[in-house]
Amino acid sequence: MAIMRSSARAQKPLRPELLPSGCVSFHRGGGIVASTLPSSFPPALVIEIGRVVMDAFQRASTTHLPLSDFYIQFSGLNITARELHGGALVFLSPATLNLARTYTPPAMHYKTLEDFILHLENYIECWKQFNTYVNLARDKKFSREDENQFLEVKSIIAQGLEAILASAEKQGPKKDEVNALFANAPSLRYLSDMPDAIHNVEAQWHKIYLSLQSLLGQLKVQESKQEKGAGWSLFGKK
Repeated sequence: MAIMRSSARAQKPLRPELLPSGCVSFHRGGGIVASTLPSSFPPALVIEIGRVVMDAFQRASTTHLPLSDFYIQFSGLNITARELHGGALVFLSPATLNLARTYTPPAMHYKTLEDFILHLENYIECWKQFNTYVNLARDKKFSREDENQFLEVKSIIAQGLEAILASAEKQGPKKDEVNALFANAPSLRYLSDMPDAIHNVEAQWHKIYLSLQSLLGQLKVQESKQEKGAGWSLFGKK
C-alpha cells in the first residue's frame, strides 16, 4: 500500500462539521455507484476526490507501476483508495473524530444500458472485496480499520442491490440470499473465531457472485443487440 501525505502549506483544514465518515464506490467512467457518506458532505468534493483517486490509478497503470491501493492523510481526513478493475472504492474517515452520519441512497434507475453495465461491473468488484475481507478473517490478519471497512463494503453492497433489484426486475441475486449471507458474516472477528462459518459464507458468496456474472452476461448480450439496432427490455423498455 502506498502512503501519500499532503505538503501544501496554504491548504486550510476542513471544518470539523464537514469531515465525512463513510465509503463511496466509483465505476470506471468516474460516476458514483453508491455511497455511505453523509448527505451533508458537498457532492462536488466527493466527485473531486474520485477524480484524483482515479487519476492516480490511471497514471500508475500507464507507467506500469503496480498500485492496487493507497492511503492519504489530508487536512485531518484519512482516505484509503482501492482499485476496482478500472473503478475505485474509497474509504473516508476523520483522523480524530467519530461523527454521526446519515446515509445517501443510491440512484435507483439508470438512464442507459451502458450506464447500468458500468455500475454492475463495479458492484461485482465490490463483491470481490467482500471475499478479500473474508480471507483476512480466515488468516486472522485483520486490523480494526479492516473491520470498519468490511462494514462499509457491506453497506455499499446492500445499497447497490436495491438499485439492481429496482432496475433489473427479477434478474440477479435474491435479497433474502444477500441478507442471509450478511447475517452469517456480522464481523471479521466473528468469522475468525468461527472457522466453520467461513465455509458457509464462501459457499453463499460464490452462488451470489455467479448470479451477478450471469446478469452481466445477459446485459452485454442486450447491449450487443442494441448496437445492431434491436431494442432491449431489461428495464421494461423497448
